[in-house]
Amino acid sequence: MWNRIIINSYLNHKDNILSAIIIDLVDNKYLIKENYLQIIAGNFKILISKMFLNIKKIIRSLIIVYTRHRHHRNHNRFHRHKHWYDDDYYYNNVSGSKPKRSRIIKIIARIIIISLIILIVIYNPSYIKQILKTLQTSINNISTTIQSAILSTQPTINSTWVFQFFNIVNQYRQSTGAPPLQYCPWLDNYAHIRFETMIQNPEISHYGFDQDFNEYFSQYQDLLVSEEVLYPDGYTPDEYVQDMQSEAPIHWEGLLDSNYTYYGYYIGYGPTYAIIGSCPVTEIVGSVNVPQYFQSYGCSVELENSTWLVIELSNWCSGPTTITVSTINEDLSPQYYIYLPIQYNLPTNEEYVKLVVNITSTSPVELFLFTPDQFTYFESLYQQEAWSFTGPAYYYGGISTTFNTEITLNTYQLANGGYYLVISNVLPDAQYTYVNGNITIVYTPTTPNILSNNK
Repeated sequence: MWNRIIINSYLNHKDNILSAIIIDLVDNKYLIKENYLQIIAGNFKILISKMFLNIKKIIRSLIIVYTRHRHHRNHNRFHRHKHWYDDDYYYNNVSGSKPKRSRIIKIIARIIIISLIILIVIYNPSYIKQILKTLQTSINNISTTIQSAILSTQPTINSTWVFQFFNIVNQYRQSTGAPPLQYCPWLDNYAHIRFETMIQNPEISHYGFDQDFNEYFSQYQDLLVSEEVLYPDGYTPDEYVQDMQSEAPIHWEGLLDSNYTYYGYYIGYGPTYAIIGSCPVTEIVGSVNVPQYFQSYGCSVELENSTWLVIELSNWCSGPTTITVSTINEDLSPQYYIYLPIQYNLPTNEEYVKLVVNITSTSPVELFLFTPDQFTYFESLYQQEAWSFTGPAYYYGGISTTFNTEITLNTYQLANGGYYLVISNVLPDAQYTYVNGNITIVYTPTTPNILSNNK
């Protein structure tokens, strides 16, 4: 069984254009805050103006009453030179030549305003809370605005992105003669489990792969599983394919491998090591200490949270499958035999499976299939007894130079004791012979019982 493991770490490099946008936003975050605070200050002034609108009217009324009383004896002059008087009045305010009585009224007005503010703070704290809440909300909006601007520049990694990515991959597979990768739902669940395992120890690439594989697939004979961990955030599917072809050829070849015909995936957010600055390393294989590996090449890394795309590739998803029991290439002398123990605990609900025998020999041989007890009896026979022996046997195929046959096996017997396939050259006129061929089992496995919440 071949379990190939590969990983992709080069994808933590940031796109230059995107990085420039992000840096620009961060550099200008204080300007953004300043603009927000100016807006808040304006809103605060409007609020205060509304709160003390009646106070202004009272003060204005007091001043008007006072000025009218003052100029009552010279009403015509006031009326005739109203604008001149107003100009002169404000000029006198600046020069400090304001009448003493006006100062008293101004002091009274200030006392009234301060008193009202104190009363509002004591008996109406909701105004103050509203102001503070407005300040807090506006400040929070700064971070939200920056984050939204950053996210709006990045392609979203979702199911649509993944399907587009594999459509492009399948176009390249077709050009190499490989079958297309087809989507397999239960591989999604396994990819989720692998993500949860790997983030427990991000220092080791593909951490826990063998343990998870043995837990869920130990009964699945000849099942191939290959794993790729990618970090495609910030790329379109087409851009990412081009980047993999130039920067991660091992990973790209893994996606084109014709041994795999199915895929599943999981998108997660978790810790991983990102490269700081330049680094000659563009990809990492499995079971490697990631920070030590980078350091050995003079690279600096830091642990950060990033978007993971975990891809699981397999040679089977559902339906009948074929497992190889043995490939035979043997020289067989006269009066000798070869035997092949066959025992499997297959993950299937079927009561019977098929044993397919395809054998050729250069001279006639005899074919048997025994249960353990029957095989023990066959071994006890003398040579002359074996010459004429045809049973008891679970299956007797006769004497021939070619065998192309299917034998039905009971799955319970196959798992408990098994069978023995015997090719015998114990014959009266036996000759030296060469035997070659393939022995396989065809059965329909059950779908792996993988639940993503198992981990």
